Amino acid sequence: MAYPYSALIPLLSVQDDIQPMLIPGMLEHDSIPGMNSSFSAGRKQNDKGYDTVTIVNRLQFYLQLMTSQSVNRDIVRQLVRQILYFINATLLNNLILRKDLCHWSKGIQIRYNLSQIEQWVREQQLDMDDSGILTSLAEIRQASQLLQMNKSSNDNASAICETCYSLNTLQLQKLLVLYSPSSEFEERVPQSVIKYILNYRPIEPGVKLMMDPNKLHTLNFTYEPRDIDFTMVTILRDLD
Repeated sequence: MAYPYSALIPLLSVQDDIQPMLIPGMLEHDSIPGMNSSFSAGRKQNDKGYDTVTIVNRLQFYLQLMTSQSVNRDIVRQLVRQILYFINATLLNNLILRKDLCHWSKGIQIRYNLSQIEQWVREQQLDMDDSGILTSLAEIRQASQLLQMNKSSNDNASAICETCYSLNTLQLQKLLVLYSPSSEFEERVPQSVIKYILNYRPIEPGVKLMMDPNKLHTLNFTYEPRDIDFTMVTILRDLD
C-alpha cells in the first residue's frame, strides 16, 4: 500500500525548519581546522552558529519524535530518507550557483560535513535491511568528490563520469566550469576535459540542471502480521 508523505506528516514544516541551517551549516561551515582557503577569507562568515552538530541534533529530534509516537521502523526509515533527499537537493542546487564554493578544499569540507550525517544514520541503525537510505545523498556526495578529483586531462574524464554517475551531464558541466583553482599551481579545468565528458555522456533531452527539493517519494506500507490472542483482548463495556 502506498501513500504520499504529505498525507501523513507536515513534511513541508520539517523542511522549512531545517532549510535555514543547511547552507551555512553544510556548505559554508568549515569543520576541519586549517583547511580555510583564500575563498573563505572573502566570503561572508556563518554568523548564525549553524554547523553539522546543529543539523544532526535536529534530525535526532525528529527521529525521537517519531519513535515516541511508535511509528513503524520501516516508515521511519522512509521518512528520514525523504528528509535526506531534501537536504541533498538543497545543497546541490546552491553549490552549482556558488562559484566561491567550487574548489578543492571546500570539496573536502563538504564531504566531511556529509560524513557526520552519514555517521548519525549508521549509529541510529537506519541503514539496515538494504534500505538504501544513504543513496538520498548521492548527488551532493559525488559533487564534493568531483571538487577533489584530478581534472587536468582527458585521462581523468572517464574516471569523473564513473565516479559521479548520479550527477547528470548538465550538473557535471556546470560544476567543472565553476571550479576555481585553490592555488597558483593549479589550473582551471581544460575545455578539452569538459568536451570529452559531453561526448562521453551527451546531454539527454529534458534533463534539468536543478534538482526538485520538494519532490515526494512514495511512502510504502508493508503488512506485518502479528500473533495476537484475541481471547485476551478486553473490550470496554461502552464499545461492546
